[in-house]
Formats: sequence, structure tokens, C-alpha cells
Amino acid sequence: MGKKIKIRKVSAWTLGVTLVLAMVFAIVSFQSEKEFKILRMTTEQYIVCEKAAKQLQDGSDYLTEQVRLYAITREPRYMELYFVEANTHRREEALDSLEKYFAGTGMFDSLTEALKCSQELMNTEYYSMRLVSEAMSLSEDTWPQEIKNVQLSEEDSLLGRDDKLIKAGNLVCDDSYQNTRTRIISDVSSCMNGLITQTRQRQGRATSIFSDMYLKLEAGIVIMLLIMFLICLMLKHLIVKPLMLYNESIQKGEIFPVIGAAELQNLAVTYNKVYLENQETQKLIRHQAEHDALTEALNRGSYEKLLHIYEAGDTPFALILIDVDIFKSVNDTYGHAAGDEILKKVTRCLKRAFRSIDYVCRIGGDEFSVIMVDVTSELKYTIEDKIKYVGEELAKAEEGVPAVTLSVGAAFSDRENPGESIFKDADKALYHVKENGRNGCAFYNGASSLEGTGKKQKEEDNGKQIEK
Repeated sequence: MGKKIKIRKVSAWTLGVTLVLAMVFAIVSFQSEKEFKILRMTTEQYIVCEKAAKQLQDGSDYLTEQVRLYAITREPRYMELYFVEANTHRREEALDSLEKYFAGTGMFDSLTEALKCSQELMNTEYYSMRLVSEAMSLSEDTWPQEIKNVQLSEEDSLLGRDDKLIKAGNLVCDDSYQNTRTRIISDVSSCMNGLITQTRQRQGRATSIFSDMYLKLEAGIVIMLLIMFLICLMLKHLIVKPLMLYNESIQKGEIFPVIGAAELQNLAVTYNKVYLENQETQKLIRHQAEHDALTEALNRGSYEKLLHIYEAGDTPFALILIDVDIFKSVNDTYGHAAGDEILKKVTRCLKRAFRSIDYVCRIGGDEFSVIMVDVTSELKYTIEDKIKYVGEELAKAEEGVPAVTLSVGAAFSDRENPGESIFKDADKALYHVKENGRNGCAFYNGASSLEGTGKKQKEEDNGKQIEK
């Protein structure tokens, strides 16, 4: 026999490799999650920054558009729209949203500079709108506070209506104004270029790390698959195949082949030893294991098998048939639960009265049987004493369990003048007791000879004694 492979060692080795791979996967997964968070944060920052830059640019463009429309059309509603936008502080809020991500960076400085330029333009725009408002002789009550706070130069205040309108248009369209706007656009572009460069760098680093992690995961998966394949082969040859052969051996009633893992080989050796030692006694053991579910007495199937065995054998025995008197009436009066308890009590009393080698069986609803082994008709008094003890115990009413009596008929395997079968002879004795008022015990002692009485016969015998 070759070297035995133990399942325990294989299992421990497999578990160790699995734990190592699990740790590797956990570390790789942790690093992947960390890099993913960085990548996601970078993307979020890019979106926030792009949105803020666009918001600042759009806000500045919108203000320029409204002040130019006001200078050209002289419609007060454009000035109102201008200040609605200015008072929303979109540009300032955009810059505040970037501060927690980009404070101290060139991108943040570029947008800060763009906001300063936009605010400088606003001073020029206020001045232009003041010139238009005075030229159009609008009521000062309708002017926003920022326009009221503007002070025109002495030279501009002396200009006529048309000259003020011309100058107002020039202020928001001349080269100086446009240069400032170009600076705003340049600063915003500089911010976006820096943001794009930073995002690409971080994404490139993350991509490189992800690629390395994926390679590690793929290698780990390949190793795991190889281990699983190896385990499957070992399970097939060391466990599955032996178990299938064991199952076939059981079905054929043969001993086990000693193959497979060391543990299964030991199991096969042990089983084969027990199988060879107990091959002849297993049938009887299985018979004895068949019990009634309610009372734990042997059931009718076990009774019939045991009776057949003893009838065919040479061992002397007695068959005792027992009925609980008027059980149906008791069941109807006290209920099925009480009836069940009576049956359990009868079983307990019979088991206490008879020996452990005797067989107490429940063969019907309220019908019991005892196969008393190694006993001859000379020991009839022994059965009478046992039945008397059982009757005294059952006469004691308990809580929820009323007192009951038994009718008992018995026959011995060495009886004189046996009838057709020991069961029918014992049944004749039982019938005799029932005909004589129940609550008694009778023995079959020949076709026309029954020893024992029931309640009725006892009362008649007692009456005769009184008359005497």
C-alpha cells in the first residue's frame, strides 16, 4: 500500500494558500479603492473647477452684454438685468467653491486675477451707466445705489446729452475695456489649462496603478483556478470515488474497498470489521429498533417479526395479550390527551413489571402484547404477580389520568393441547376474561381448559364464599 494522503493535511494546506491569496486580493482591492477615490476626487475637482471658471466667464460676459445693450438702446431694463446678475454674486461664489480644492495653486490665482479684472470692469460699467442715466434724464429714485455712488468728472458732467451717450458707449467698447476683457479670458484659459494638465497627470498615475493591480488580480485568479482544479482532482480520487464505491458496496451488501484518503481508508477498515462481526445479528437489531411513536413500545411490525422468530425457534416463551378495558369510553369521557397518557402509563408499568429481555409491544389502539422469553408454564404465577402489580399501579388515578383496568390472556409455548397458534390460544384466554366482566387474567391450558377469571367470575366466587 502506498503512502496515505490525509484529507486534514490537504485541507490545512489549501486553507493556508487560500488565506494568502485572500490577503493579496484584500490588499490589492484596498489599494484599488484608494486610487479610485483619488481618481474620483480629481474628476470631481475638475468638474467643480470647470464649472466655476465657466460661471465666472459667463457672469462677466453677461454683465458686459447688459451694459452695452443699455448704452446702445438706453432701455432701463438692461440696467436692471445687469444689477440682478451682479447681486447674485455668481462669480464670487464660483471662486469660493474652488478655494477648498485649489487654494494656493496657480489655477486659483489665475481665477482670482480674472475676478479682480471683472470687478475693475464693473467700475467702468457703473460710470457708463451713470452717463446714460443722466443723459436720458432718468429719475434718480430709479437708479441703483451703485449708480448713485458714481461721481462724474467735472469735464464729463458738463457734456451734453449726445456726448454723454457717445462717451458711455465708448467706455464699454474701447481698447482699454476690451484689453481687460481679454485678460479675464486669458486668466480663465490659464486656469483651465493648468487644471487639464493636473487631471491628466493624476489620471495617468491612476491608470498605471490600476494596470499593475489588474495584472496582480489576474495572476491571483489564475493561481486560484489552478488550486481549485487540483482540489477537484484530489476530491474526485480521494473522496468522491471511494464514497461512490462504498455506496455500491452497501447496496450489494459487501465490504468496503480500502481506497482513497487515509481517513476514508480507516473508515473502511473499521466498517469492514464491524460488518463481518455483526452480519448475522443486524436483522434482529433492526427489528428491536422499531418502536411505537406514542408509547415507545415495540410496534406491531416488530411484534410479528419477533413472534415468528420465537415460534420457529426452540426457546420457550409466553405470549401475553393485553387490552385496556372500556378504553373507548374512557377516551370519549376524558379526551384523547388523557387516553394517550393512559397508553403511556400502561407501557411504563409493563416495562417495569417485566424483564429487560422481554418484549413489550403495542399491537393496536389499546391492545398490547408481551413476549416473555425463557419461561415455561410452570412459571405461570410469575405472570400473575406481574399482571397484579400492573393492575394495582393502573388503579391509582393520577392528575389527568383516570384509573383503568386490564383484561389479560396468556399462552405458553409448552402448553398442553395447543390450538392452531399461540396467538389464537392467548386470544381465547383474553376473550374468556372479557366474557367474565373484564379486569382479570386467564391462561390457555387446552381446548376446553382456561384458568383464570374476570371481574364477573370473581364476584360470583366471592358470593359463593359468603353463602358458605
